[in-house]
Amino acid sequence: MQASDGPLSHRATWPAALLDVALAALCAFAAWTLAAEITATRSTGLATAAALTAALHGASVGLRRVAPWVMVGLLSVTAVTYALLGLPVAFLGPAVLVAVYSIAAQMSRRTALATLAGIEAGMAVLILLGPGDLGPDSWLFFGGLVAGAWFLGDVARRWRALAEENGRQVRELEEARAELAAQALVLERLRIARELHDVVAHSMSMVAMHAGAARLAVGTDPAAESAALAVVERTTRDALAEMRRLVAVLREHPDPDAVDSLAPAPGLGDLPRLVAAMAAVGLVVDVRTEGDLAAVPPGLSLTAQRVLQEALTNVARHAGPTDVQVTVTAGDDELLLSVENRRGSGPTLSPPLFGGQGLQGMRERVHLYGGTIEAAPTPSGGWRVAARIPCERVSS
Repeated sequence: MQASDGPLSHRATWPAALLDVALAALCAFAAWTLAAEITATRSTGLATAAALTAALHGASVGLRRVAPWVMVGLLSVTAVTYALLGLPVAFLGPAVLVAVYSIAAQMSRRTALATLAGIEAGMAVLILLGPGDLGPDSWLFFGGLVAGAWFLGDVARRWRALAEENGRQVRELEEARAELAAQALVLERLRIARELHDVVAHSMSMVAMHAGAARLAVGTDPAAESAALAVVERTTRDALAEMRRLVAVLREHPDPDAVDSLAPAPGLGDLPRLVAAMAAVGLVVDVRTEGDLAAVPPGLSLTAQRVLQEALTNVARHAGPTDVQVTVTAGDDELLLSVENRRGSGPTLSPPLFGGQGLQGMRERVHLYGGTIEAAPTPSGGWRVAARIPCERVSS
């Protein structure tokens, strides 16, 4: 945390400039007054030269921000000139203290220390070898004052550097927070996209199959026609309700009354309803569950329900009426899902059937929780989808 070796003119503001002018006027006045006291009994020419030299010496601190090295040069030249006039430089006033403080506050510590050493050495020479009866004790006193001014400037520099570092870290944290928020938004959109795919794919498959059944029953089997149309109506209403729930999530300020009427996100508790919908299209689904499904976390429960829904929808779409074995095991540290069907009356199953968005969506959901999923044909000509997902159970 070191400052740069150069003037901090970019930090200069009008209040700071006014402060520098005030310091320059104060130091110049102090030096001029002391010079006038010392030269009161001297010649007019010496008094005038001493007063001008002292005033320039004090006024040089006005350059402490915009040209600090010019300030140091003026201080040195005027101090040497003052000594050559036969006057004690120790009585030039507080300008050297302000200058040393400014150098320590603006420059790096190495540069400030070198400058301090040079000023202390020069002051020792001018005091010890200059006119007057000032001895080592006086030099130690004035040297201590200069060192104290340097120390205060060094403390100010470190505090300023620390404040700048904290400000930089705050800006970085704000940028990181904004980036994380943007990433969270992207992930949420992907989640919504997966939800919409699952809802639409499952519901439209049901609608298509029952609409076909209703078309074949027109004029020949009014009861079957009515039952098929009822399933179409119920499925479309359910799909619309779920899509409304997903759209409500995207709203920045949803209507509280509308939110209260929305159904909760589906989960493993909706498995009987899913099985009933599959049975309506000709699937004979045998469900076996182990463990406490209610203890599965809500997010994972939703993922499991969507995986089972997609797998059963694929069976209904590609295998036709057939027997399906569904197994759900909620263990202490993992959730196991399995959907296995026999060869149906539909087209022969083949790997390309599961290479589209359905399996990809299931993989993304399962991988999000650190799980694995496999989809492969069985020796009997059917198909099996199996997922293994780590699970931390919710205590009841």
